[in-house]
Amino acid sequence: MFNETRVGTVTVVEFVRPDGSIEPMNVDLQYRSDDPHAVTMRFQARDQESTWLVGRELLADGLLAPTGLGDVRLRPEGGDVLVLELFTEDSHAVFHMSAEELDRFLRSTYAAVPAGREVVDFELLLKNLLA
Repeated sequence: MFNETRVGTVTVVEFVRPDGSIEPMNVDLQYRSDDPHAVTMRFQARDQESTWLVGRELLADGLLAPTGLGDVRLRPEGGDVLVLELFTEDSHAVFHMSAEELDRFLRSTYAAVPAGREVVDFELLLKNLLA
């Protein structure tokens, strides 16, 4: 049987509106060892919520250099600021987030499941898919 570990934190990011104004937004970052390559990011503002599944390696790489070619892009902006861009078919959202807070969260995920030691329990995955 696979022993699942969960790591999570809630932080505040800055949503950059198209007009350039800033709106603080809560984001819940969650990591589960049974899905070791992914981080769930749940953005919450007022009565709206949006959930994105983002590669843990993409987030780690984005701390150091621009990364991502598809729907999720992350780059350092200078100082403690990271720019996170999320794209859908009909929209584009930009967020500023703390590099220090993301780094702290990612370090806790790597403490739970070190890089290169990610294992997927396919039996559990199949069971959940068929449930």
